[in-house]
Amino acid sequence: MKKNIFAIILSMAVKAYELPAYVSNSYENYNQSTADYSLSQVRRIRSRSHSHYRSHSASSNSTNSIDLAIYCIAGLIVLVFTFITFKINKKKSTKVYKNIPPIFPHNANMQIAKYIYKKDENFNLEKFLNWVKNIFLTLENAFSQRDWQKIFTFESKELFEEHNAQIQELISLGRVNIKDNINIIDAYLHKLVIDENSENLTVSIRATMNNYIVNEASGSIITGKKEEVFDTIYQMTFVRTNGIKTTIINGESITKIEKSDWTLTKFEPVDNNFVDDISGIVFNNNNKF
Repeated sequence: MKKNIFAIILSMAVKAYELPAYVSNSYENYNQSTADYSLSQVRRIRSRSHSHYRSHSASSNSTNSIDLAIYCIAGLIVLVFTFITFKINKKKSTKVYKNIPPIFPHNANMQIAKYIYKKDENFNLEKFLNWVKNIFLTLENAFSQRDWQKIFTFESKELFEEHNAQIQELISLGRVNIKDNINIIDAYLHKLVIDENSENLTVSIRATMNNYIVNEASGSIITGKKEEVFDTIYQMTFVRTNGIKTTIINGESITKIEKSDWTLTKFEPVDNNFVDDISGIVFNNNNKF
């Protein structure tokens, strides 16, 4: 592609370079022919003043022809740069979006946050969601780096064993799951399930990223493509014991991953089988705390 563009530009440049000479030669041939014809007329008229006027007119026409050549060259340059810009922009916009979310889970931010705040005055919705975003990034980076020890402190034992098994499988196969260019679009509280012993808080988080698998030894892509951008919504469910309040240190609620009161128990993408629940808050065993 680059060679073709260079050939086009070179061809245009040669044409542009030859254009003034071509216009000048054409005009000189035309002027010579006109002069031969006019000479016989001049001999009849014998008007010195009229001959002087024709000479001035010819000079003006020559100037106009040169101006025309300059405008043609300028226009040609503009066309060349427009063509190059179009090709570059087209190459940059080769991203292919896949896995567009089939459904967007219900957003119950205000309903849930208001309920939690009545029992836990230290709860801060904005800081909590920022904490969840940090966990999400840590999870995805752990997959790429094949190091699940980074998330041991905030996952339940069952979820940690599940994720660690996935990592170990990649290692044994000599594969690396690359997840980069991660962009979190949105995060909000979806559902709060309360039972006799615990609060189960589900957060919906939408993100785009490149997601593909490569061979560790050769670096060749096994699954996926680098230019593919996956747009996915994940459901992250956190659990804490009933009656526990947000920990406060130095007047600030805890937002560090390793010291949260919440434990991640579920982490799964929203797919076509997902059934949305718009209730916001669910009380199990008919208990309302």
